[in-house]
Amino acid sequence: MNAKKTTAETFTLFEEIYGSYFQAVRRILEQSFHTPLTLQDMYRLVRACAFEESASVIVPKLTKGPWSALLKRDGEKTWKSALRTSSLKMPLTSLQKSWLKALLNDVRFRLFFTEEQLTRLSEELKEIPALYRQEDFRCFDQYADGDSYEDPAYRTVFRTILQAISSRKPLFTAYSGKKGRHMTLEILPCRLQYSQKDDKFRLLGISVHHGRIGAPMILNLARIEGCHLSRNPVPAGFDWNTPFLSENRPEPVQIRIANERNALERCMLHFANYEKRTVYDPDTDTWLCSLYYDPSDETELLIELLSFGPVIRILGPENFLKQVRERVKRQYELFF
Repeated sequence: MNAKKTTAETFTLFEEIYGSYFQAVRRILEQSFHTPLTLQDMYRLVRACAFEESASVIVPKLTKGPWSALLKRDGEKTWKSALRTSSLKMPLTSLQKSWLKALLNDVRFRLFFTEEQLTRLSEELKEIPALYRQEDFRCFDQYADGDSYEDPAYRTVFRTILQAISSRKPLFTAYSGKKGRHMTLEILPCRLQYSQKDDKFRLLGISVHHGRIGAPMILNLARIEGCHLSRNPVPAGFDWNTPFLSENRPEPVQIRIANERNALERCMLHFANYEKRTVYDPDTDTWLCSLYYDPSDETELLIELLSFGPVIRILGPENFLKQVRERVKRQYELFF
């Protein structure tokens, strides 16, 4: 691809490789790799993937037309795939590559990859223009003392934690508390959490004392001075998927999500980093959602909920509702 092309020439929202013709041919090639197909089989597959009339165009091109190199005869009336594999992965579009190039410039994104992987990605995308630049965005209501994502020591800690989480192994950490208290902790790392407001990563896990499961813990990654995998076994019966905050926060924020403007999907995506329970209420055609959160994230959650406007309604608890009313009142008084 020529990186100097204009955006209009380079990027299209809908690319033909995701169209029905390509999907139909893909299905035929995948199935014929394992089992020879007759003409009737191919017509049936095309009709299932595309339009009724599409079969009369696609099948002849595959059997005796310009696409016939993709199939080979396996008998008088059957055909098999001429490819060496049945796994036909979709190639990335130019728009997707440009989006990845933009992500590659995000220091947080780079934490999840090794230097070798980053070098390979950079080489693969060197001719691709980034879809956007980091400086195109300006974050409001965000503290300026975020984590030092490019610090080699921070990256080493982050990569070790990722390894512990993926391999489900205990972790020994040297941690510096708020008052400068240094401690050594053994923890079962459950997952990482990112705070948009603080611009910091946190480690959510369960402490371990002499082989016994302890209390839930939240560690700021910037305060972890060092860590390594523990050789101790995981305590018997420990559930890595156990709810973390819901067991220790009896009163979640309860909201009602309207069935309009794609509100449910937007909420589920926006609050993906929160533990939640969502049920459908057929009487009101809405969803009731309970959001569990760490107390330190209360202000951030409040602002995020208000940003959704009328498509959600905050039901409780009362102390959270009080803060909502006060913030809305202050905003109203600024303009009226």
